[in-house]
Amino acid sequence: MSSSAAETSSMFYSIILPSTIHNKMLRIPPKFVGQFGDELSSVAKLAVPDGRVWQVGLTKFGRKIWFHQGWQNFVESQSISAGYFLLFKYEKNSIFRVLIFDMTACEIDYPYEDDMACEMCVEISEEQFKHEAELLSRKRKMEDGLERDEPNAEPDLLVSLRKSGIYITEKYKELYSTEELERAVYTARAFKATNPKPNPLFMIIWKANDKPCREVYAPARFAYQYVDEDSKSVEVQAPSGRKWSLGIHWRATGGFFLAKGWAGVSDYVHLTEGDICIFELVRHQDVVFKLHVFHQCSKITSWREKFSLASIV
Repeated sequence: MSSSAAETSSMFYSIILPSTIHNKMLRIPPKFVGQFGDELSSVAKLAVPDGRVWQVGLTKFGRKIWFHQGWQNFVESQSISAGYFLLFKYEKNSIFRVLIFDMTACEIDYPYEDDMACEMCVEISEEQFKHEAELLSRKRKMEDGLERDEPNAEPDLLVSLRKSGIYITEKYKELYSTEELERAVYTARAFKATNPKPNPLFMIIWKANDKPCREVYAPARFAYQYVDEDSKSVEVQAPSGRKWSLGIHWRATGGFFLAKGWAGVSDYVHLTEGDICIFELVRHQDVVFKLHVFHQCSKITSWREKFSLASIV
């Protein structure tokens, strides 16, 4: 593995959901645990850019790991609330550098504290791990199906996308699961953090269709505001720079589908079920979109300069 790939794979990000605040813990993504879980000790160090470090106990249950004991102290000290976006870079030896972004997708001003609460040691025994894990397992079994069906979950997620400046079809409830929408919010936060002033955007979660001309829909609100209704075609640029001219089909109720030629684009970028596509309108007059593809297993790669701080002693 190249040094660049190794650096990228040591990063993960998380959007703080209401359930995260309620449970007072944060689960580390399974893919990261699969790569680095075996080398994590019982206590992790979380370092913010101003140099302060928090010690947070890790609760482990099988191949699942949570930031737990001491996590709430970290959350409260940084005034983290639902909708915040956190980026973690693993520095080995159970040390994580953390960047925190608020609801505006801007990095916070890290609050100064003159006490030593952030250096508080958290000692956790094996018995505590087992006890916490058993309690967590029982709680998760009870709540697992409830959070996905929570009436306000989907609207809140859609609002989060709109606040990020990303349009998505109004029929999201019919097309996407709550889990897919949560992943869409993660992606939107990551994209906005690396592109603080992006061009107009719309997003889809790709699903195969018997009619490829129905796979990509530009929402009516987006189309009305940014695309001339007389337009008959658009240009789409792949991440590699390759370009396609695609016909578009307007709906009578507003919005349009990318029609003739889209199948070639989806094949070229190797789309699979559940991949997220963001279409960025980079030129208005001749309607040119830059396509950003986030595969389900993709990682954020644009954060290296943000983590150029000195090593933690």
